[in-house]
Amino acid sequence: MLTRGGFLVVPLKLPAMSDASSHPNRFSIETPPLANTPDSTLSGENGVLAKRFTRFAAAIVDGILAMLFLVPLQFMTGYASRISTGAVGLVEQLMMIAVGYGIFVLFHGYLLATRGQTIGKFLTNIQIVDVESERLASVKHVFVYRYLWLLPLTIIVAIVPGFADDILVNLVALVDVLFIFRQDRRCLHDLIASTKVVEYLPNRPSVNAI
Repeated sequence: MLTRGGFLVVPLKLPAMSDASSHPNRFSIETPPLANTPDSTLSGENGVLAKRFTRFAAAIVDGILAMLFLVPLQFMTGYASRISTGAVGLVEQLMMIAVGYGIFVLFHGYLLATRGQTIGKFLTNIQIVDVESERLASVKHVFVYRYLWLLPLTIIVAIVPGFADDILVNLVALVDVLFIFRQDRRCLHDLIASTKVVEYLPNRPSVNAI
């Protein structure tokens, strides 16, 4: 301890710097290991939902294709005039539904089964997938739950007199469309079929179910 100019000077002894090699991780930042997720590209977090306008455009294309065949058929068979006067029975309605669905499968069946796409979705580069796995949805969920979900209601309306006729069916169809404004952009038929529509991914695997 020394005095200098009236001030007390106390020498400070600094601790010796240790060798950096003795503390290799002292200043390092550890990063957690990546999870082993071979199907990470199929996880719900990575799927890109199709835009609402894109889905609307795809539906317009599919609707035009259907009308090109169904409208002339209905006029040639007189179905259009009879349906407007209520002179069409349940059997004839079911036959027309079967014909229309047959045309739908003829147009879109292969694309739906192999790529999860209708022609409209093919042109707009979007596809239908299972909501959980993001794999291609099963045939049953696509062809039955997703595209025939209104059939039971249509049959009830045709059988029960005074059941609001087409008003109820059209109202349910409108609600179905409005559901696309949900955050997950899933329409009512998507909820029924456990599907959603995302941007197209090449070679997307399918679910292990029919």
